[in-house]
Amino acid sequence: MTYHPKSDFMATMIERGFLADCTDYQGLDEAAAKGGMPAYIGFDATAKSLHVGSLIQIMMLRWLQKTGNKPITLMGGGTTKVGDPSFRADERPLLTPDQIDANIAGIKQVFAKYLSYDEGTSVPSGSEAVGPDNAALMLNNAEWLDGLNYLDFLRDIGRHFSVNRMLAFESVKSRLDREQSLSFLEFNYMILQAYDFLELNRRYGCLVQMGGSDQWGNIVNGIDLTRRVLDHEIYGLTSPLLTTSDGKKMGKTADGAIWLNGDMRSPYEFWQFWRNTTDADVGQF
Repeated sequence: MTYHPKSDFMATMIERGFLADCTDYQGLDEAAAKGGMPAYIGFDATAKSLHVGSLIQIMMLRWLQKTGNKPITLMGGGTTKVGDPSFRADERPLLTPDQIDANIAGIKQVFAKYLSYDEGTSVPSGSEAVGPDNAALMLNNAEWLDGLNYLDFLRDIGRHFSVNRMLAFESVKSRLDREQSLSFLEFNYMILQAYDFLELNRRYGCLVQMGGSDQWGNIVNGIDLTRRVLDHEIYGLTSPLLTTSDGKKMGKTADGAIWLNGDMRSPYEFWQFWRNTTDADVGQF
């Protein structure tokens, strides 16, 4: 990384190794330097807690707020009904609306410990003082996805997507190359995630989508769609995936996921996981 940032946010991302790639370093850096820049990360509600694989993303939102910018945590109440196929070998199990709501309630407990929210939100505010420009928002994409008219959505949004280009994204291509089935339901996920970015930009002036490096294709789609529909300049930023020395994504172990909620994995077990990690992983962790 040879770019020398002006903003505290981008400087922190680089210093802590949180930055894998960015669509426009200078543009994002200048927006962050002004303060109050809204940026979001989406979290699908596939379980009642996030696991340690999401810790980097959570800390990106925390540092965004600590440097005077506005974090948006987007709960995937709508997209969870589809399931993100990115770099997966099989389709995610479909959850009922009640299961999704219960999972969202559990995930909210995590963010209450890291971010300070607007008064009136259902998530308790943290201890740090925030103003209106950088108070966090907790949103649910079911708000705009659940009521979509299919034909209108195809005409207004679907026409901006090239199937050829969608098939070329590594997250999809790798699955097809292995001759593993990809359902039409899953294939729509990247369109819905792109639409999230469009709606957040339109409703809340959101300028940045952040996520793990496996979300790069989905993020680029959202930027392209928003430029086409609204002609707005927005940005994408990804973090490295937290992996073990043998290349496996973090979060799962032989005895289950390393959950962030204490009622799903005790603080002692959480501490033991880090205490017992292999020497080869200590430096990165």
